[in-house]
Amino acid sequence: MGDGEITKLYPNSRRKNHSYREHYGVEQESYRIWKASFFPDLFYLTKKSQTMRSKSDPLFTELFPYFYNNQSKQIPIKLLKYCTSPYFLTALYLDDGSLSISKRINHRNKKIYLTPHIYLYLQNYSKKELEVLQQHILSTFHIEFKLSKRRDGHGYVLKGTSTDLTYNFLNLLSPITLTCENMYYKSNWEWRINQESKSF
Repeated sequence: MGDGEITKLYPNSRRKNHSYREHYGVEQESYRIWKASFFPDLFYLTKKSQTMRSKSDPLFTELFPYFYNNQSKQIPIKLLKYCTSPYFLTALYLDDGSLSISKRINHRNKKIYLTPHIYLYLQNYSKKELEVLQQHILSTFHIEFKLSKRRDGHGYVLKGTSTDLTYNFLNLLSPITLTCENMYYKSNWEWRINQESKSF
C-alpha cells in the first residue's frame, strides 16, 4: 500500500513467483535498512540501484491479486482484518504520511502558534477504498481520520483534523518509530518542534 510494489510476472518469464520491490532516494536509505531489519530473511537492499527487494517467493504470488486489480494497485480490503498491529499503521504513515505544521503569528502578543496535522497521502486509491481504510483505522486503532479533497489522483487523502489526534497518533507509533531516527521529522513531535523553533 505504501512505497513498494509486488512485481509482475510476464509471459515466458523464468520466474514462477512474484517478488517485492521498492525504490528509494539516498536520503531514505537508513529508513529502508530499518524496514528490512524486521524481516532479515525476506528483504535486502541493493544500494547501487537504491532498491529494497525480495527474491521471488510464493508469499508474494499469493498476495498479488489482493493488491492489484487489472494491474492497478488497490487497497487489499479483504486483508485489512489482519492489519491490527501498530506496525501496519507505522509503515503506512512513514511511507505515505506527513506531519504538516500550520503557523499562526499573533503580533500583538508576540507569539507564534504551531498546529500539527497528520496526513496520509493515499490519493492514488479511490474514495470508496479510502472510506473502508478510514473505518478500519478508526475501529482498530481509535484514530478518526477525515477525507480531505485533493486535485490529483482520485481526489482524496486522509487527514487528521485535530491536535489531539496528532498526539494520540504519534504516541501510538512511538514505541516503534523511536528506533528510526531518520524519520523523526515525521514521527517525533518534540524533535520536530525543536527543529521548527530554530527557523524563527
